Amino acid sequence: MPDHTRNIHERFLRHIWSRQYLDASKLRTCDGRLLKVIEVGTLNLDGGPDFAECKIKIGATTFVGDVEIHRTVADWFTHQHQNDPQYNRVILHVVLEGIPQGLDTTSLSGRKIPVLVLSDFLTESIQSIWQKTILDERARRSERIRCFDKNNNVGDAILAGWLRKLATERLELKMRRFEERLKDLAYEHLMAVREQPKTYGEPAMEGFPDEIPPPFKELTQRDYSKKELWEQVLYEGLMEGLGYAKNQEPFLQLACIVTLRRLREFQMEKDDVKRAALLFAIAGLLPKIKSMREQDSKNYVRGLIHAWNEMRSSIHAAKMRASDWQFFPTRPNNFPTLRISAANVLIGKILNEDFFRALIQTLKSADDPERSRRILTRLLTIESDGFWQYHYDFDQPTRKNMVALGISRINELLVNTIIPIALLYARIFKDSQVREHTLHFYELFPPLEDNTLTRLMRNQLLRNKLPLDSASEQQGLIQLYKFYCTEGRCQDCDVGRTVSIHDSFIISQPDRGSTQLV
Repeated sequence: MPDHTRNIHERFLRHIWSRQYLDASKLRTCDGRLLKVIEVGTLNLDGGPDFAECKIKIGATTFVGDVEIHRTVADWFTHQHQNDPQYNRVILHVVLEGIPQGLDTTSLSGRKIPVLVLSDFLTESIQSIWQKTILDERARRSERIRCFDKNNNVGDAILAGWLRKLATERLELKMRRFEERLKDLAYEHLMAVREQPKTYGEPAMEGFPDEIPPPFKELTQRDYSKKELWEQVLYEGLMEGLGYAKNQEPFLQLACIVTLRRLREFQMEKDDVKRAALLFAIAGLLPKIKSMREQDSKNYVRGLIHAWNEMRSSIHAAKMRASDWQFFPTRPNNFPTLRISAANVLIGKILNEDFFRALIQTLKSADDPERSRRILTRLLTIESDGFWQYHYDFDQPTRKNMVALGISRINELLVNTIIPIALLYARIFKDSQVREHTLHFYELFPPLEDNTLTRLMRNQLLRNKLPLDSASEQQGLIQLYKFYCTEGRCQDCDVGRTVSIHDSFIISQPDRGSTQLV
């Protein structure tokens, strides 16, 4: 590669593609076919191809799929995309420089992928496009919430009160979500144990709507009293929390397939190896021994495969795909493999230590929120087993002692899973003590780690007027951004209404010596 392009970042190339700084009338693939970009697709910042849902016409055929972008064709093989099922939907490989002779882009399925060389069709020089990119980046960074230029005079009392309301609103949304899942599980249980069907004669041809019974009866406290229902909801919530933003859905899907009931049916409460084998196999992440280079990895995988082979004929469950999981860009501590190993330990606690009851009793009996947090943190603290102490993937050893579940993730699980489920329990069983202590615990819980969203809102709304002293205020800030700022619901927002009142300006009326509020 020439020196002037050697250090060009792929992010810059993605920008060229998304902005289409290309001569559209001349575009051709490397094998000479005419190419027309109908839709550039959606930028993918997680693992997998750079752009999804692209629409491109090559020759006489229109393709819909993904686009991957590199500096050279060789990068495709350097990154091992030819062995990754996530790249089977790639319809175009976009590179900056030309293709070495005899080096074709191919997918895992063996399909040859067309290649477009950007340098042949740029409308301007690299330097000119770079300058435009800098301006575009500055414009993007200067994006602001709508009231940014007007909210500086909004008082801290208004901000504090509004964030408290929004924190409650966000908590209610989480509770309702868990309640819907609890209802589903309760109905499933009722359908499984309901009485034998009876014959009532021929159905009436006509009747009144009021005479037709509802499809589902109203659930009672007794229907919700099965501890197994609450344990499954808790398990699913914890699994989703282990997935972070990038792997929430596959973790939740795994929990819905490998249920606690299934684990009990196969008597896996005490068998850590069998549980791990089942989780990794259903997740589609159990590797082959021949793919392992390290001896410890071979021995560990051999044990899992042996356990899986013993039970696989009796396990009738849909398996997930390896491509469902996002490994990059993800820190090793958050790799799905390491998190599944942590999930295995948590599952053991739920099954063997009356985990759910311990959580509820801790919140119910302790008046001191700080003491409650220490107890709950200990309950959620887990140790990695021997292999995963020094591995973050099956064949990825590390000298660093890997932490199965760090304190920041435990705090996230407490705020986003434990607290809403405990309050739902208190509501259904009318337990005022659990409710009062849990709410107090929530209000005084320290703030979680800052993220891009909370930092943006700190800078553009709070402006050091109101420190975020609790996780509940932080949750209120997230709710404000997601459900009001991004939706343009300024008239439904206390800040927006205040700004609107202040923004009504006074027009002088010199001839009458009066003023008019507009």
